[in-house]
Amino acid sequence: MVITSTKNEQVRTLKKLELRKYREETGSFFIEGPHGVGEGIGNGARLLELVVNVDAAADPECGELVRHAEAAGVPLIELTAPVFNYVCDTETPQGIGGVFELPEPFDAGRKDAECVLLLENLQNPGNMGTILRTADAAGFSGVICSKGCVDVFNPKTVRSTSGSLFRVPVLQSRDSGPVIAEELKRKGYKVTAAHPRGGVSYIGEDFAGKVCIVIGNEANGVSKEMLDCCDKLVTIPMPGGAESLNASVAAALMIYEAARKKGKLG
Repeated sequence: MVITSTKNEQVRTLKKLELRKYREETGSFFIEGPHGVGEGIGNGARLLELVVNVDAAADPECGELVRHAEAAGVPLIELTAPVFNYVCDTETPQGIGGVFELPEPFDAGRKDAECVLLLENLQNPGNMGTILRTADAAGFSGVICSKGCVDVFNPKTVRSTSGSLFRVPVLQSRDSGPVIAEELKRKGYKVTAAHPRGGVSYIGEDFAGKVCIVIGNEANGVSKEMLDCCDKLVTIPMPGGAESLNASVAAALMIYEAARKKGKLG
């Protein structure tokens, strides 16, 4: 068994993974819970350290992950319950967590990249996680986040993805949404934005060829600059009284309509 010491410095290092700057510096992030750790391992992500609450080590699910770490020579960090709870971001931690290497960012220039989601200034971690799960479920090629989006690998977003971030590649760009959109257009993508008013019905859109769907900020929607550089605006009909849809709901409808038109849903 490979066991590292539980010195204060080691605990501080784990805690610092809550910070985006430190995650980027180290090229790693922390995910808590047996499901998340299992998803990472099952999808081939590189597990750098396994962190265990000694009181939960006897749990069968946690025990299986510990045995995997042992067999792979992955360092095991054993912590007392109070220290483990301090390291985790949740109110009721599940006894195990893993430090994983950040995955390779999405490359929209890939030959097999066909359906791309572009998120402009999306701020809510829950929305981000839900959208990533939906893109994963519908078989999208990847997701691009503009400058100003919430960090995909912050603890709240990581939890809400339910492991999908290990399957759908993400690019966290330092460019604005319009700059990204123009680059995608040069790569042959047709850029289509969801807009609450004035667009054609999303049901009538054919989503042929290489497609990029744009989803905007929760409060302000897609920026004017982005709208100006889009090839087409589509609208989700709302016969009721609501003025707009939640960003993750709008994204789900658009994603699944694109997947349906492309024959991905059978």
